[in-house]
Amino acid sequence: MDAISTFVMDSLRADTICKKGNWGIRMFKNGQLVKEEYYKGHSECYAEDAAENYVFGIKKIGVQ
Repeated sequence: MDAISTFVMDSLRADTICKKGNWGIRMFKNGQLVKEEYYKGHSECYAEDAAENYVFGIKKIGVQ
């Protein structure tokens, strides 16, 4: 599974991905995978919005 698009800001990166027809994102901090999540029933645009929210600091995962 390859990244469809990548969003980066400072130490945060998020890749949009698709697995078995479900869009999702992989979230990284300082190059380390933090979390991978999927949005069943949602579109690629939804996943891209979630990726942008993560790198802009709106979507919080763990301690940042």
